[in-house]
Amino acid sequence: MGAILVADDNRGFAELLRVTLEEAGYEVLIASTGPAAVACVEQNDVDAAVLDILMPGMSGDAVAERLQLIVPGLPVLLMTGSKGGFAAGSGLPFIRKPFAQEELVEAVRRLLPAA
Repeated sequence: MGAILVADDNRGFAELLRVTLEEAGYEVLIASTGPAAVACVEQNDVDAAVLDILMPGMSGDAVAERLQLIVPGLPVLLMTGSKGGFAAGSGLPFIRKPFAQEELVEAVRRLLPAA
């Protein structure tokens, strides 16, 4: 089984998500920029990606498009703190910050096929 990629430019928040997902049984990789997230998927076996929409270098939705070219069908969950609806416009599932840890784990479980 591959890892879950978490990409967020807030390192403390990304670390919290890593701990949350690891406690739920997932292996987690962290990236802090859009280009780093793309490189991570190019270099590792990744089963799903959790991407912040607003990141330096490349937005989360642009990263999602690139990841689909690298790994067609890769499940992606976008995260946003924005009150606007632009995350919904991507057609990808999204979770609005702030969210409960259990909400993140459940959203990731919905992304992945049953083992």
